[in-house]
Amino acid sequence: MKLVFAGDWRAQIELRLRQMAENRNFAPLFTPLRNLAWAVVAIRNSLKPHEPYRASIPVISVGNITLGGTGKTPFVKWLVRRLMEIGCRPAVLTPLSDSADEVKEHESENLSRAETCLVFSGRDRVANVKRAVEMGATVIVLDDGFQFRSLYRDVDIVLWDATSQLFANNPFLREPLSGLKRATCIVMSKADALSDKERESLKRQLENLAGQGKVVAAFGYESIGVKSVVSSELLKSGSLLPSKVLLVAGIANPRYFFLTARKVGFNAVAMICFPDHHRYTHLDAKLISDIAKTEGANAVLTTQKDAVKLRELWRSEIPLLTLEVKLSWLWGEERLWEIVEHSVRRKVHC
Repeated sequence: MKLVFAGDWRAQIELRLRQMAENRNFAPLFTPLRNLAWAVVAIRNSLKPHEPYRASIPVISVGNITLGGTGKTPFVKWLVRRLMEIGCRPAVLTPLSDSADEVKEHESENLSRAETCLVFSGRDRVANVKRAVEMGATVIVLDDGFQFRSLYRDVDIVLWDATSQLFANNPFLREPLSGLKRATCIVMSKADALSDKERESLKRQLENLAGQGKVVAAFGYESIGVKSVVSSELLKSGSLLPSKVLLVAGIANPRYFFLTARKVGFNAVAMICFPDHHRYTHLDAKLISDIAKTEGANAVLTTQKDAVKLRELWRSEIPLLTLEVKLSWLWGEERLWEIVEHSVRRKVHC
């Protein structure tokens, strides 16, 4: 399959460096830069107040220890729905701006417009906690919160991307692997990409680092259909699906998107990789269309996150499709929920 790195020159350098860094042979070359970043974070943390702010309502943090996507956004959606089912009014706090992908995705799912859920964005999450409490929130869901030390949390959930390299020199580590010991529990995401034997091996390795019993659940993604991005029509029948597609992804782990598309049955003739959180332009949309025609693709298939940003830019006659997926638990869903619900009910009665 043909692989194309797209975006401006800085984006292409970033993508190629990321590809090199995923190779254990090249990874040590990036270790000094990573260690410098760790030192900066350590200094920043030392300058912050030693006592984190304690909210009057429960705080559930969802985070990770690696750079890039681990599936936090769909996991947060699952968590919000479970909290609403027991009568809680959750407030989701993301450190990103209002225009960021995760915020847009929450809005596209109507989470931010639901009467029972609030969404706050911005770096001052302590201030946002206070605003959420004033507006009637009964529980805080702290998106991307594992490294945020200024706010006390009742549950610290860490997601580990099962397709990531688990070794000390991994240049995409936000902090040393010993940091996993702070986690209340660990959930393996994208675990459907591994065999049962590989999942069990990864579970043992993570628990050797974090502590026995810390890995409580694992999930992957299940396809629920293919949707036209422009018309929002859901194509459920296999006969309606295109035989050849061009894959387009502006996410941190495009390889998993390829694996998911292949599992559904798509024949990918090529794949265009944009940087994570890429802001698409009309020129990008034209480039995608031109490559699709050159490679003989019957359609362009993209992620749900990228579809939100490409919808208004698409002018090509080639169909732009998105693979609709939902979180699918492999094991441990109720054990994880038991941990969350117990902590929530200790503080509030939703």
